[in-house]
Amino acid sequence: MDQLKFKQQMARFPRSEIWDKTTQRQVDKVRAFIHRQPQPTISEIQIESARDRPLEGPFHLLQDILQAPAQDDIRQLLFRVIDDLGEAVYNPPDLVAVPVEWIGRKAERVEDTPTTLLEKSAKLDVLTKDCTTDLTILHVHGGAFFHGSPEFYRSTTSELAFLSGGRVVSVKYRLAPQNPFPAAILDVLIVYLSLLYPHASNAHRSVDPSRIVFAGDSAGGVLLCCLIQIILRTASHHPIQFNSHTVSFPISLPSGIAIMSLPGDLNLSLPSYEANRVNDLFLELPWSYPDYPSCSIWPTVPPRPDVYCPNRSFLHPLVTLALVKSWAGAPPMWLASGDEQFIDGGKAVARRAASQGVHLTWTQFEAMPHCFVTLPGLSRSKQAKMLMGKWAAFCRGCAAGDFVGKQSVKASKVTFEDAREEPMELENSNDPPFEDIERMVSARMLYVERLFEEEWGDQLRCKL
Repeated sequence: MDQLKFKQQMARFPRSEIWDKTTQRQVDKVRAFIHRQPQPTISEIQIESARDRPLEGPFHLLQDILQAPAQDDIRQLLFRVIDDLGEAVYNPPDLVAVPVEWIGRKAERVEDTPTTLLEKSAKLDVLTKDCTTDLTILHVHGGAFFHGSPEFYRSTTSELAFLSGGRVVSVKYRLAPQNPFPAAILDVLIVYLSLLYPHASNAHRSVDPSRIVFAGDSAGGVLLCCLIQIILRTASHHPIQFNSHTVSFPISLPSGIAIMSLPGDLNLSLPSYEANRVNDLFLELPWSYPDYPSCSIWPTVPPRPDVYCPNRSFLHPLVTLALVKSWAGAPPMWLASGDEQFIDGGKAVARRAASQGVHLTWTQFEAMPHCFVTLPGLSRSKQAKMLMGKWAAFCRGCAAGDFVGKQSVKASKVTFEDAREEPMELENSNDPPFEDIERMVSARMLYVERLFEEEWGDQLRCKL
């Protein structure tokens, strides 16, 4: 893109009045990339985001595949929870093997990349011994459900491993639109149960859930929160079979969950989506418009407005987390957010959990955009370094049992200018009341449905 076109495109965006030149320049670059012309197809974005990337620094890296269980019990359990929570339009996904990669800080170099089971197990043993804590972080990447991969997130997962002293297992879940809701949830559920009840072919041994912490950003955070809901809502289920193990209920919860930029409102229904555009990356979501370049996977057949799920499914709590009525019994939560477009939905989750006795830490970064620690140029900012340090410290604290039995709520805001942390009230007058959230989500859903049918439907059907 030449400078004239770049300036014209950036002129469409509002700009935060408190950004410095470096932040403005870096956000402009990301905005220009998201809204670049010509737009790549969804298939092209997926291919690029799955490309192998070097792992920089002294780290172990081990890739493994977690086998799909021979029994169908866990799949049926997921569908039961979905149906019990509300009405959702979905095609039941199949059970599949799920690739993962393990990352841990390397104390000394190990020469060969293992290929057999014995070698993989041996290398994971070395990785584990090099860790300074017995923490296992289950990491699920973001990417709007349709792109991203463990390879794409290696800079984040390796930094979490380095700062926490633990090992990180990152999930390569199935991507939409070809694998819509709830395929990715099923994949993440399989990975968690495989940590607790491993298959004989897996490199790892059974992991104590009190040493596991869930961590992710954006869409990955949604999937991990869905996993918490599934565990909470199946406490009285009868035993099932998984990897030749008998799984008794309730399934053990992890020791904590730590999420950055949680989008509790995927349908862009709540006020912050417009109000915080000045701080964020999205003028619009280009892939949601009918003139977006088509490919073999998008638009779908039949066409739908959103890559992740049919429009009517946005009223389901496992799609729109702001609609979840109860987090009672959830493990300690750590949620961090910029002053971003998705903040209302993420904060609704925090507010509800805090009101129901969940130990909660909420940290809000003034004027920072969505997932800023993963963005080129902003990942080295003072705010990003602070966030990564807090993220890792929380994970360490969970595995050490620091929050067992605690039910406190701590909320703070980090100033933009000097990255100073100040206490804040979790609740304020700008937060949409819970009773209004469902109404807003429903109204947005109906608006998109009407717009799709009246203005976009024919255009999209002509492209198929």
